Amino acid sequence: MGRYVVRRIIQAIPVILGATFLIYALVFLLPGDPITALAGEKRQDPSVVQVLRDRYHLDDPFFIQYWDYLTGLFKGDFGEDYRGNQVVDVMRRAFPYTINLALTALVIEMVVGITAGVVAALRRGRFIDNVVLISTLMVISIPVFVIGFVLQLLLGVKLNTDYGIDFFPVSFNEEAGFRSYLLPGYVLASTSLAYVARLTRTSLIEVMRADYVRTAVAKGLSPLRVVVRHGLRNALIPIVTFLGMDLGSLMGGAVITEGIFNIPGVGHQLFQSVYLRERTIVVGIVSALVMVYLFANLVVDLLYAVLDPRIRYE
Repeated sequence: MGRYVVRRIIQAIPVILGATFLIYALVFLLPGDPITALAGEKRQDPSVVQVLRDRYHLDDPFFIQYWDYLTGLFKGDFGEDYRGNQVVDVMRRAFPYTINLALTALVIEMVVGITAGVVAALRRGRFIDNVVLISTLMVISIPVFVIGFVLQLLLGVKLNTDYGIDFFPVSFNEEAGFRSYLLPGYVLASTSLAYVARLTRTSLIEVMRADYVRTAVAKGLSPLRVVVRHGLRNALIPIVTFLGMDLGSLMGGAVITEGIFNIPGVGHQLFQSVYLRERTIVVGIVSALVMVYLFANLVVDLLYAVLDPRIRYE
């Protein structure tokens, strides 16, 4: 197991290098001058612009700029943005919001999605099964920003004005604490939740047809034990795979959700940085997200051995 983990870590190095190179090149190719973008429509003194360009080596060839950034990255230095702020400090401020949002979405996705899938599988062909299938199909078909604005209006505004229930903040509020993450967390998890429910239903139906499940039923085990210990445990392998891959997607795909609910997280910071061509912030955030994605996949692979003892890593 230890050698497998070391091998996976070594394999992750070229992936991270490739991601940094690709993102750095894409931001480098964006049209416009990042120094000019800092001032917006205001005029800048050409001498000041040239000083800033020399300070950040913007006139150097691409490969020299990338090499300077990469050597600093190996030393643990993510560089600084064009305002003189350390990228590490920018990421330290933004990441806690996105991590809280992504974990909230993941918990909602697991609890609601798996529960709906199990109920639909056990009531296959009945009314509740059709409700789950139709509702999940509707959620998948509706864009996330539409779900966000509709829930924001219904649960954030109407629920407060019509019934006096102010539980879901319309916009992110530090003082509201965990409540500020519930509504955006559900919006962020909505599409993935629907996929988890359908995947759980399909996987559990297939597992419940297996011979060892029929044997467990014939031995007189309780229906709950048959479903949880013999059915759901074996059906969880594809679900865990999806959830592990989705964790990175939740963190990287929070741009729209954070924009709707005004959450100062990674997605909001990434959007602003791309607009201002802050390549060091963009590459730093993307590199961190790639590492989160790779770590989540490693954890998923290790969980396979827990869910299925037949799986071993040499």
